[in-house]
Amino acid sequence: MSNEVIIKLNSVGTYSVGKTSLIRRYTENTFSEDYLPTLGVDITVKRGIIIDTKPIRIVFMDTAGEEKFGSLRKTYFEGSLGCIAVYDITRPETLKDLDRWLKEYRGVAGDDKIISIVDNKIDLAGQKSIPTQDGKRYARSQGSDFYEASAKFGGKIIPRIFVDLVQNVLQELAK
Repeated sequence: MSNEVIIKLNSVGTYSVGKTSLIRRYTENTFSEDYLPTLGVDITVKRGIIIDTKPIRIVFMDTAGEEKFGSLRKTYFEGSLGCIAVYDITRPETLKDLDRWLKEYRGVAGDDKIISIVDNKIDLAGQKSIPTQDGKRYARSQGSDFYEASAKFGGKIIPRIFVDLVQNVLQELAK
């Protein structure tokens, strides 16, 4: 479509928090129990989205959460309009690490980019070690929306995360 709006989004967070799983759940409605780390970047496209009568194509730059890919990751942050910052509710350090991840992302993409904070793996509630309030407080401190999700079980929250993010990006672009 010639009038299609292309929106480039990134994912940030420590390895194994579920960034790829959230994106795959949204784009393909699939989930894999097998953990395969992202090597560098995984580019996924989602088409056929209509928001406010605008056809949207989302290009996801799902970047690796391992330190050794830092310089490569920064290349894919260029031109990004927003991102999901993901942490794992069973690993407290992954929430603390978001400061570093967001600093790296904003250092390239810019401070004005739209960020959504996602606490993932709520299906592991029995192993939860980060109170929901901590995640909400962190999101507020970043001026970000907050979501609790399970890439494993999906549900209505998964598309909501991405549609809300895209709507917020479109509002920012319209300013």
